[in-house]
Amino acid sequence: MSDKKSNILDYFFILRPILLVPAWTMLLVGYYRAQGHLSITLKLPGEFWLAMLIYSGLMGAIYIVNQIFDVETDRLNKKLFLVAEGYVSKIIIIIEAIVLFLGAIAVGFWKFSMLFGIIIILSGILGLLYSVPPFKFKAKPFIDMLANGLGYGLLAFAAGWISSGHDTANVWLFSLPYVLAVSAVYLNTTIPDYGSDKTTGNITTGVFMGIKATRWLALAVMLGSLLLSIQFKDYLCLAAAGAALPLFVMAVISANMRWTMLSYQAGSLMLVVLSGILFPVFIPILFAIFLSLKFYHKWRFGMDYPRFADRA
Repeated sequence: MSDKKSNILDYFFILRPILLVPAWTMLLVGYYRAQGHLSITLKLPGEFWLAMLIYSGLMGAIYIVNQIFDVETDRLNKKLFLVAEGYVSKIIIIIEAIVLFLGAIAVGFWKFSMLFGIIIILSGILGLLYSVPPFKFKAKPFIDMLANGLGYGLLAFAAGWISSGHDTANVWLFSLPYVLAVSAVYLNTTIPDYGSDKTTGNITTGVFMGIKATRWLALAVMLGSLLLSIQFKDYLCLAAAGAALPLFVMAVISANMRWTMLSYQAGSLMLVVLSGILFPVFIPILFAIFLSLKFYHKWRFGMDYPRFADRA
């Protein structure tokens, strides 16, 4: 790695753009679901792009807070080392997080409805409770799963729905298949970090239940997402859950870390790809994020990142 002198790009990539992709995807999914039909949309309204910008700022702030409070686990996992290894100024990133967090809330209330502003506040509060002691939802079994499922599958979904300008009466009901899908994906992400989480006292659902039981629970929850998708005639979630389910089955059958990682990486990617098909403008954004991450990590740290299923 290079020396630890800060670079201005560090303060952008600390926002973890790769984790903004799931949030953007759920915004798109919420927007799609509000339309009530499956169709390719070539142009999105300005309201959606503003909602996406607001949510990006909010989530970026939360990811900064998460890294500040998760230094020891990140150091053990040998990842997210911008904070853990001292590449950025803690004072500067705290200011950055505060500006982004408060700015997102202010613009959310200013430019959208009261409901949208409340959703942004709830998303922000949930994100902070996820990382900040003594609450630290990420270290509490089942609460960690619900926080992820509700944060992405419900709140981000609802923000996208509201940006469409459609009636919001059914938004909570139609979010349920996505709440379950996100929860299933999250469960399997706790497995590769089982050892370090246990060492640092982070009792995630994976640590609490054990690896085998967690894989089974993730499979059951993904199956629930598939069944609800059928019930609600949500063909987008049906396609994504249907494609992901065999990977979750293989994770259980093989009891192999590589299949476990593929289940949540490829399972998540499926919904991203399908969203890109429905909203083609999303595709160049994804390529730009991927290439920028590749370039930044190679140039700054000599790393090949991102890449898939790189733990045996």
